[in-house]
Amino acid sequence: MLDDKPSFARIALNRTTFGAREADVAGVERSGWTAWVEEQLRPPTGDDPQLAAYMASQRLHYKYPAGSYLDFKWPELDEFRPFTYLYANVEKLWRLARGVAENYSFGEQGWPRVEHCSAIFIRNAHSKFQLREFMTDFWINHFNIGRSKATFVENELVAFERDVIRPNVFGNFRQIIEGVTKSPAMLIYLDNADSTAALPNENYARELMELHTMGEGAYLGKVPLGPDSLSNGFTDADVLQAARALSGWTLEKGQIPFKDSTGNFTYYKPQHNTSAGICLGFDLSTLTADMAQGQKVLDLVAYHPATPIFVCTKICRRIFGDTPPEAVVTRAVQAWTKHRESPDQIAQVLRAILLEGPEVGTGPAVKVRRPYERLMALWRATDTIVNANLYWTTILGDLNDSPFVWPTPNGRPDVNSFWLNTFVNITTWQYMRDAFGQVATSGLKVNLKDQTPVEAQSSIVATVDYWVGRMVGYSLSPDAMKALYSYASNGAGFGSASGPWSPNESDLQNMVIAIAAAPEFVLR
Repeated sequence: MLDDKPSFARIALNRTTFGAREADVAGVERSGWTAWVEEQLRPPTGDDPQLAAYMASQRLHYKYPAGSYLDFKWPELDEFRPFTYLYANVEKLWRLARGVAENYSFGEQGWPRVEHCSAIFIRNAHSKFQLREFMTDFWINHFNIGRSKATFVENELVAFERDVIRPNVFGNFRQIIEGVTKSPAMLIYLDNADSTAALPNENYARELMELHTMGEGAYLGKVPLGPDSLSNGFTDADVLQAARALSGWTLEKGQIPFKDSTGNFTYYKPQHNTSAGICLGFDLSTLTADMAQGQKVLDLVAYHPATPIFVCTKICRRIFGDTPPEAVVTRAVQAWTKHRESPDQIAQVLRAILLEGPEVGTGPAVKVRRPYERLMALWRATDTIVNANLYWTTILGDLNDSPFVWPTPNGRPDVNSFWLNTFVNITTWQYMRDAFGQVATSGLKVNLKDQTPVEAQSSIVATVDYWVGRMVGYSLSPDAMKALYSYASNGAGFGSASGPWSPNESDLQNMVIAIAAAPEFVLR
């Protein structure tokens, strides 16, 4: 008998993970929600041992013919290789992007992205520390970098996620934005690497204020409005002064005195503009030490009163939906401000959101799972094994929801209206079918037949009820349950109306995909 509503544990897990599995729900109900959250907020430095071993077992098929370009030659390659670029340093990724100068086939340049996308899919599907995966996804979108900018950007995204985002998802925001500012991927993407003393580039300075810290709503216009307005936001004049302050924050790309082009962050004084003045009420001209002006700008935006309101509201919207509970946002802002200099600032904010009130496990599900989340939730609910595969670089591309495919720095929209339309729903449903239907080539491994208990295969009703209970945790609406029973009984999608009920693998795949299309699964 299916429950008529989801449990606290299932609601809370669906809001903070890539999909609640039966084992996860049982674990929370056994240990308690607080214990689960505290464990999640203290993950190991890298992958947990089981996941690390699984990642080490992965192999990708590298294959391209021998070739040459000018004086450079490369041999034919046909081999199965473990993750290599996923652990490469900035310089190796940078040199690969330079292509034939390293005697690499042009085909080799795309492999960091293949490894990177595969790692994201595997970790999101299988990591024990789902809250870290959830928040990594949040911060990557918050500090969005579109891979289409350049091969250099695409390659350096590997280091961006690994070295800047993942180690700091629960850390200090001021530290995060400095890491982002110095990241080779961001320096190239928003052009600060090319900012010069004569022509300071304003792209990064504006997005730092408008998208990363204070928010678009804090933009006050073109003309400075006086010191009383500074606590409310920023102006174009502030952007210009910040751009001047951050000029010289660049990359080693062959400038004197750098003898080589490594792609590593550096401060290059000849590129620094020395005329920065008053920014957000502070006179930057009083600071003359190397990088001091840029460091002060990061302090000013990180500690601006508009920043916690903007960022905490985004975090709460990611968890709860378009209109997050006001009490939760208030708690988050208070925790952010109280712990603004703490090394675990974001962890403290999440404690305030998840533990200091009952909201996370109560109330109706209203947040729409975007296409990527629907696929991931389906795979987690069905214990589908995800392997490294070239397929993960293209899946969901036409929906702009594959890793790093969103081209503009504002990141993909996190509101229901963007993801609730016929094209998105039909295309997502088709991707679900394609991924299951091509397990030999899609990198998935699943056997639903073996997972379905014998007693659940005794009738159509028993099979449908088992999988609805496992994937959703409670009964769908009466009309939806009736439609599923009818769908099976009429042989329209799985099973047959005649003879004993004995579902095969294809029958079960059709069934779980149908359940995944139900509103009770689409909403989390």
